[in-house]
Amino acid sequence: MGCHSFKKVHYMKKLLTFIFLLHLSQSFAQNIPPLERIISVKINNEKLDNALKIVSTIGNFSFSYNPNEIDINKRVSVSIQNQPVREVLNVIFGNTATFKNKGNYIILKKNEEEPKKDFFVMGYVSDGETGLKIEKASVYEPVTLASAVTNQYGYYRLKIPTTLSNVNIQVRKQNYHQEELAVKGRVNTTLNISLLPFKPIQVPTKELKPIVAFKADTLPLKKIDTIVPIQTPPIILSIKDSVSPVASKFDYRDYLNETKDMLLETHRQITDWLITTKQNIHLDNVKDTIYRPAQISLLPFIGTNHHLSGNVINDYSVNVIAGYSLGVRKLEVGGFLNLVRGKVSGGQVAGFANLVGESVKGIQASGFVNIVGQSAYGVQGAGFGNLVFRNFSGVQGAGFANVVLHSTKNTVQGAGFANLVLGNASGVQAAGFANLVGGNFDGVQASGFLNYSGETFKGIQMGVINIANRVNDGLQVGILNFAEESNSIPIGLASFVKRGGYRRLELSNDEVILANITFKTGVKRFYNIFTAGYSFNEIDKPLFSFGYGLGTAWRLNRTFWLNFDVISSHLQNDVYNWELNQLIRGSLGLEVHLSSRIALFVAPTISFHATDDSEINLGQFSKFKFFEREGSYFGERANLSSWVGYQAGIRICNL
Repeated sequence: MGCHSFKKVHYMKKLLTFIFLLHLSQSFAQNIPPLERIISVKINNEKLDNALKIVSTIGNFSFSYNPNEIDINKRVSVSIQNQPVREVLNVIFGNTATFKNKGNYIILKKNEEEPKKDFFVMGYVSDGETGLKIEKASVYEPVTLASAVTNQYGYYRLKIPTTLSNVNIQVRKQNYHQEELAVKGRVNTTLNISLLPFKPIQVPTKELKPIVAFKADTLPLKKIDTIVPIQTPPIILSIKDSVSPVASKFDYRDYLNETKDMLLETHRQITDWLITTKQNIHLDNVKDTIYRPAQISLLPFIGTNHHLSGNVINDYSVNVIAGYSLGVRKLEVGGFLNLVRGKVSGGQVAGFANLVGESVKGIQASGFVNIVGQSAYGVQGAGFGNLVFRNFSGVQGAGFANVVLHSTKNTVQGAGFANLVLGNASGVQAAGFANLVGGNFDGVQASGFLNYSGETFKGIQMGVINIANRVNDGLQVGILNFAEESNSIPIGLASFVKRGGYRRLELSNDEVILANITFKTGVKRFYNIFTAGYSFNEIDKPLFSFGYGLGTAWRLNRTFWLNFDVISSHLQNDVYNWELNQLIRGSLGLEVHLSSRIALFVAPTISFHATDDSEINLGQFSKFKFFEREGSYFGERANLSSWVGYQAGIRICNL
C-alpha cells in the first residue's frame, strides 16, 4: 500500500471518530432537560422570535408558545457565558413569562397580570469555591415552612404567599456554611446562592525529637534515637461506655443487646418507610429547631409543617392517620401513628402506636405499642406492649409485655404475659407468666409462673418458681425457690440456696421403716424435707413409705447441731392396696459432726398415726402407745394412736 493510501485511511479513521464523538455528545445533551443545558450566547437588539431561535439552535431543543401571548417583536439583547438556558430566559423575560420542560421542548406561557396569592423564588445553589452546582441542598422559608431540595442540576423553586411581610430564605447543606438571604419584592424572583464549604481544621503537629538519656557513671551523654511510647490505661469516658457489672455476669445480655440493635434497626426502617426522601434530605441538612404552637397532618409528609415536619417541635399536634415531628411539648393525638424524632412532654395518644426517638415525660397511650428510644417518666398504657430503651419511672400497663432495657425506679409494671427490666429495678411487678430483672430488685414480684432477679433481691417474690442471685431481707414464696445466697427464709415446696444454705442427705433407721433416705434443703432456719423408706419385706412393718416435711436447725458449735423436724409420711403395706395409712412424726435430734461433711445423728420422736386398718402392726416400739382410740381423720373414720419412738443415722452435709 502506498503512502497516499495510508494517509487516506488514517484521515478516514479520524473523521469517523469525530462523527462518533459528536453523536455521543449530542445524545448526552439530549438526556439533559433543555432548561438545564449550559450554553453561551450573545444577542444584540434582535427580535424576540429570532432570539429564541438562536437560543434553541445553540441548546439543540425547540420552543413552544402562543404568539398571541408573547410579544415576538420585542427587541432583546443578552450576553451570557456558560449558564443554564433557564438563566438566559430569566434575562430575556424577567417576570413576564413562565417556562417548563416537556421532552425536548420548553413551553413558554405569559404570566397572568391579575394579582396572585403566591409568588416563586427560584434559582441555583452552587459551591462558592468551585462554582459547581450543589445537589440535595435544602432551601426553605422558616415562617410558612415552604421548602425545596435542589435537583441534580442545583435548581430549586419555592412557592411563597404574597401576604408574608418578611421573606428570608434559608439555605442548608451538609459540610457547608449556612446561608440566609432576604427577598424584597413579592414577584417571581431569581435568587442564585453560593455556599462555602467547611474546611477541616488543621491541627499542628510537633516534630518528635530524640530523647536524651545518660547513665550516672557514663559520660559523655548518649542520644537514644528510638522513641518508646508510654503505655497509658484506657480512659472510660462515661458510664455508658463502660461494661456494667450486670452485663458481665449474664450471657443472655449478648442476646438482648442483639435484640436491642434489631429493634433500633426496625425503628429506623419504619421511620424511613413512613417519611419521604425529601424529608430525609432535610433531616441531614437542616439542624435548626423550628417551634410551632400547633400542627395538623394527614400523613407524615402531608400537613401544615410540610416536608420540614421532622425539624419542628409542636405544642399541640393532631395526626389524622400518621404524623412526624421533632418534638411535642403539650399534647399529640394520632388516629393511627405518632412518630417523634426527639422528646415528648405532656400527653401522646395513638390508635396504633407511639414511636419516640428520645425521652417522654407524661402519658403515652396506644392501641398496640409505645416505643421510647431513651428514658420515659410517667404513665404508659398499650394494648400489646411498652418498650423503653433506657430508664423508666412511673406506671406501665400492657396486654402482653413491658420491656425496659436499662433500669426502673419506683415503678409499677402490670402485663398479661411478662415484665422485663435489663438493669436494676424497684417497685411492683405483676405478670401473668414472668417477671425478669437483670440487676438488683427492691419491691414486689408476683407472677403466674416465674420471678427472676439477677443480682440482690430485697422484697417479696411470689410465683411458682422464684430465682434470685442474692436475697437480702427478702421473702420468696412459691413452689420452687432458688438463690445463690440468702439471709432470709424462703417459703415453698422446695428451696435451694447455694452459698450459706442448708442441705443434708441422710440414711436412717426408725421403729417403723427399716431404711430411710431423706434430703433436706433450704436455710437452717427453715428447710424442706423429702423422705422415702423401704423395709425389704420385713414382717410386721410397712412395705415402703414416702413423705414431706419442714424443719429448723440450730448450730451449737463446730461439732454439735440441734434439729427440729415435722414430717408427714404415707405408709404402704402392699403395692395394690392404697388406703388411709398416714404417719405424722415430730423429732428433736442431735447432730454430731465427725468432719465438715459427715455427721451422725440420733433423735427421740413422737408419732401420730391414722389408719383405717385395725390389724396393722408398726413394730415393737408401737407397743409403747400412750394414746389410742377410734375417731375421725379429715372426715374419714380411722384408728388413731400416738407413741414415742426413735430415729438414727448418718448425714452428708453441705452438698
